[in-house]
Amino acid sequence: MINARQLEVLSTVIEVGTTARAAELLNVSQPAISNMLRHTESITGLTLFKRDRGRLIPTPEAVHIANEAKHLFFQQQRIRTIVDQLREGSAGTLHIAASPSLGLGVLSKAMASFAKHRPGLRMSLELGSIDEITDLISSGRAELGFSITTSRHPSVSATPIAEGRFVCVVPLDHPFTTLSKVRIVDLNSVPSISYSSMTQLGQLIDRVFSKEGLERRYACEVRHTATALEMAAGGFGPALIDNFAMIGRDDRRVVVKETEPTLPIRISSLTPKVFPTSQLASTFLTFFQSYLEESETG
Repeated sequence: MINARQLEVLSTVIEVGTTARAAELLNVSQPAISNMLRHTESITGLTLFKRDRGRLIPTPEAVHIANEAKHLFFQQQRIRTIVDQLREGSAGTLHIAASPSLGLGVLSKAMASFAKHRPGLRMSLELGSIDEITDLISSGRAELGFSITTSRHPSVSATPIAEGRFVCVVPLDHPFTTLSKVRIVDLNSVPSISYSSMTQLGQLIDRVFSKEGLERRYACEVRHTATALEMAAGGFGPALIDNFAMIGRDDRRVVVKETEPTLPIRISSLTPKVFPTSQLASTFLTFFQSYLEESETG
């Protein structure tokens, strides 16, 4: 059975016409080239070259084999290119799951920037609650997850990658627009939008009210930050949302106010414990962390 090295020698000799020149190009001895040609003729049962005044003239059979070998060499080069791209994180498929406030904002922008110079890359993004993200990660249907709430699933690793805070988004015609900061407990005095006490974000806000001996009240309950932002922009009332949702967003329907007290939050990356993390996923994770840092300082 003729192998790839024998095909390479055959094709090179046909191209340059002499075993001496082929030996130089392939960085082997001339006798090694001659021996390999004889061996190739032996295993194929074909005459591959005829000599004419020091040059080797390929037979039609040799030319036909060399032409077919071009497809093999092309495939070999393609595989080498794919391996390089996979090593550099510029090819492959990456499935990401994220909370809507990230997926509809800064994460989608980061993904677009990441893919811009990686034509061999395929990406998918699925949005959902922390429970839905966790399910996708733990089952292997997504390789990376991003959320501002934390998963406690034993099969999922959660790693903080960026620090943020709550901000208050206020409709343009609302009295809170005149304030330098919005006191979180003052949201009880107006119709506001907030998260259920069954959610991690709602519980975080509840603790602020509990310290003041108050029970949190709100006029509209939402599940996702993206919904809270749209409700506030529609004029329903102020809402506390994560500042990551406003990165790169020029939404002139609302005014963004800092809060008193400051409520820190963080983005965590989620990866499965039972599946290895690919080079592509690691490359994007590093890229996204840098993108967040630049967005915050930019």
